[in-house]
Amino acid sequence: MTKKIMRNAMKKKLTSLDQVAYNNQSKQIEEKFLQQIADSDNTTIGLTISSFPEVDTWSIIKELWSIGKKVVVPKCTPIDRSMIFYEIQSFDQLERVYMHLLEPNPLKTKAVASQNIDLLVVPGIVYSQQGYRIGYGGGYYDRFLTKFKGDTLSLAFDIQVVNDVEYDVFDLPVNKIITPTNIFQCKQIREKDEIV
Repeated sequence: MTKKIMRNAMKKKLTSLDQVAYNNQSKQIEEKFLQQIADSDNTTIGLTISSFPEVDTWSIIKELWSIGKKVVVPKCTPIDRSMIFYEIQSFDQLERVYMHLLEPNPLKTKAVASQNIDLLVVPGIVYSQQGYRIGYGGGYYDRFLTKFKGDTLSLAFDIQVVNDVEYDVFDLPVNKIITPTNIFQCKQIREKDEIV
């Protein structure tokens, strides 16, 4: 199955999630994620501002602020498909841009270099247990990840993790996927597959 077909099929599944299931599962993912953060030295966390039916990051961001973590979110440049992350300390520092996305307002925030981001939460629509992902088709994260040296993980609903996804040689997988019922140690799974 091609990336486009898998992407469209999963979008339909996700939009059919009822609000109660969406809220409950997002909360379960949040709890697992925050436990991971509590057990790590990560101080600067990069993630996107979610919109339904993506896993809710609004509540996660509030919790990260409450435990003293730096939150950085991306601003995209469509011309060259690049991203710059900015630290936000309030949702008032966001602005609505193309396709109704919320991004940091550069006039109200400070840019943070990629080498200063400890952990990057990488969005996607479909994932394999090895950490390969099908994104939204823009290629922003694919480009950013080629130069990013920090740790990576993704937050996903259980239905988003499948046995296999189509990927190219330049696609870079994430190291971990957190779902409501599981934490996939993708890097270890890949290393095990390489031995076999």
